[in-house]
Amino acid sequence: MRKLICITLSVILLSSVLVHQSYAKTNNIQYDTLPNKFSGTPSFCAKEPPADPNIPESLIPILMKRTKSSLDAWIGPLKSSGKRDSNWDVNYYTIPRDQQEKYDYTKCDVVISFLKSPPKGQNNVEILGLHYFRDGKNYIEIYYQGYGICETRTDVATYWYSCQQDSPKLIVAMEAILRHELGHSMGLGHYVSDEVLYHFGSGHPSSIMVPILDVINSPTHVPIDPELLEIMPVDLDKIRQIYGNGGWGNQKKSELITQQSETKTIQLKGKTIIEKISGAIPKNMYKKDQRLDVVLTKPDGNTKSYKVAVSSTGKYTYSFIIPDSMTPGKYSITLKYTGDELRKIPYEIISLRK
Repeated sequence: MRKLICITLSVILLSSVLVHQSYAKTNNIQYDTLPNKFSGTPSFCAKEPPADPNIPESLIPILMKRTKSSLDAWIGPLKSSGKRDSNWDVNYYTIPRDQQEKYDYTKCDVVISFLKSPPKGQNNVEILGLHYFRDGKNYIEIYYQGYGICETRTDVATYWYSCQQDSPKLIVAMEAILRHELGHSMGLGHYVSDEVLYHFGSGHPSSIMVPILDVINSPTHVPIDPELLEIMPVDLDKIRQIYGNGGWGNQKKSELITQQSETKTIQLKGKTIIEKISGAIPKNMYKKDQRLDVVLTKPDGNTKSYKVAVSSTGKYTYSFIIPDSMTPGKYSITLKYTGDELRKIPYEIISLRK
């Protein structure tokens, strides 16, 4: 008897606020971009999942590790193939449960959350992953008890249909979905081609950004093979097309204008003077544990450098100590961060002693 295979695909990835619908067209490939775009070194903040009896605590560290590896899967190839002075750096933060309510999310360009149940979609569609852009920030939600493809066999047919899966079966799927949603946060839209509807697990899709990842699920209902869900060269090329070969850091450097202050005159009056210089690193330049470089240039042209700590909110304070014995003349203080000059303050030290 000829075997009839009936396939019901009701699980799709819904990304961004607008639903990206896909239609297969012969010999046609469409790869769109989204309006959201990083303007400097981005910060990714991953929230630890809430306590839930349906997801073993032993899986939480694995899930958070996979989250970081999913981001590295994008950043590693961009760095290795980029120019020597390109900037594909990112900041990555893990937010424990007990810190999430009071956490300072202003430093996050992308907030990643893991939730138990996906919101109900339209036409019996369940969502496994979601990306949206709101108020200048990217949000990614991954649902660890989402729906997948289950299988039923009869004497005459094999049926695939949507069903709820437990968390261990979804751990690999979540990683693949997260890579897809991370692509959206970087500005990638969906990759649409004939294979979107006709791939069915026969090999690698041409892009991680295909809109229906479940069509390449294994027909034997084993966990999704991560090798079938790789970030492909076309995806990396599209990122470079958006940001340029120099990375997203070039966006900031092209716009950076050094703040030039007017000359400040300091009169020596027989006691030490402390001049405090405070400020904040631009949010899209901030890098965790990166110190501010302060360069003091003396009247004879010699320089002296200092390292100044920067807080987690990007704030810094440097104390310029001017003893009464300091040689009069013209000085300058230059503030640099990751090699970029942020501010230059000229000083003229005058002695009133005769």
